[in-house]
Amino acid sequence: MQPKPPRPTGVTVLAVLAILAAIGLLFFGSALIGLGLLLGTLTASVDITNAITTAGYPGLASLGVGTISALIIVLGAVFLIVGILYLAVGVGFLGGKRWAWNLGIVVSAIGIVLNVIQMIGGNYSGVLSLIISLLIIYYLMRPHVKVFFGKGTPMALRSTMPGTGSSTP
Repeated sequence: MQPKPPRPTGVTVLAVLAILAAIGLLFFGSALIGLGLLLGTLTASVDITNAITTAGYPGLASLGVGTISALIIVLGAVFLIVGILYLAVGVGFLGGKRWAWNLGIVVSAIGIVLNVIQMIGGNYSGVLSLIISLLIIYYLMRPHVKVFFGKGTPMALRSTMPGTGSSTP
């Protein structure tokens, strides 16, 4: 069995960025869950519905504070799940795990789908994120990266390849 090739620098960069994103997502998800729980407990003591209406969101106020609280908690849980996925990708990338390559492709593909949906809806702020997700998939498909994750076959050395112009016999 051949030794594992060294980790490409791009994989290290992607791993660090994924871990940093995971930290942010986990913090934001926890904050949203805390806000949702706080909002749910304040329902009886403060007239939040009038405050939401006064702030210019009468449609949102018509949902009711309990529903708004539940939606915020669900959104926080989604951020936590995505944060956990990013953390797994980052740790797996650092270790060169086969499953991390698959998860990296899946997470990037989900990002592409979400960005395309945003653009169809008229929100073009995700164009940069779309381009980054496409570049990540392109990079993960590169032969030397696939070899690092155990997904490809190592390329033979140029000096041992016949017809390469090498002076090595």
